[in-house]
Amino acid sequence: MKLVLNRAFNIFLVLVFLLNYSNIIAQNNTKNYLDNNFDSCSIHICLGIPIDDDQSDDYILCKTEYVISYNQNFNSANWAAWNLNSTWIGSTDRYKGKFITDNTLPEDFEHITHNDYTNTGYDRGHIVRSYDRSSNDEANKSTFLMTNIFAQTPDLNRGVWLDFERFIENLAKKQNKELYIFAGGIYNSNNTINEKIRIPDSCYKIAVVLNRGEGLECVEYNTMIYAVMIPNINGIRRDKWQKYAVSVSHIENSSGYNFLTNVPEEIQGIIEQIIYK
Repeated sequence: MKLVLNRAFNIFLVLVFLLNYSNIIAQNNTKNYLDNNFDSCSIHICLGIPIDDDQSDDYILCKTEYVISYNQNFNSANWAAWNLNSTWIGSTDRYKGKFITDNTLPEDFEHITHNDYTNTGYDRGHIVRSYDRSSNDEANKSTFLMTNIFAQTPDLNRGVWLDFERFIENLAKKQNKELYIFAGGIYNSNNTINEKIRIPDSCYKIAVVLNRGEGLECVEYNTMIYAVMIPNINGIRRDKWQKYAVSVSHIENSSGYNFLTNVPEEIQGIIEQIIYK
């Protein structure tokens, strides 16, 4: 009996080591990927890359137009990060083709297609908004990659979510603000599309508002952050986004991610608690 227990304990230690080792490898891979692609995506994550306790399910996609953490287990993104000011917004027509399978994912990942969402009752909801990348055709087309899509109910996607998107658009276009945006889903349940794509229970968006041309060094105790967390349900199309305004801290507690990781902790501790409407 003692021998059996010893063997079981040794196996347990090996499993713990392998789990910790895999997490270390994942964290190093994330860091190395960002290091190697930093020039093209640094503007989107200058306030810091969101971090949670397990980075093994954070596959970082660094696009010229945005950065995404893709979750292989969900076949959906954990979060997206992007910079927005008036130069990103133009008169380019919205891309009219089918949504595009992202072939930059590793071969062993599921490659989600346009048709995976067809007749499911869920919209192909943009995380990075199409209009936020309307300065040219390529930029707009990049937002139609399936890695930039999560499952949203029509009332969320076409109603209150759009209401908040238009508010953010106004800050960039009419008020000439510099915005640093994070968005993603909260996945508490195991609901899926065709047992393949995890459906978020709610969707969040965080918009850090600075003056035009400002970056990390200008984030201060009085920096304004607009944030929402909206349930992914029908029946809310006519709601205003202010009904779902929350603090960044609330989203952190719900998602498990720490945002604004490059901002000094003493400043984070203040600005992440305030709710703006």
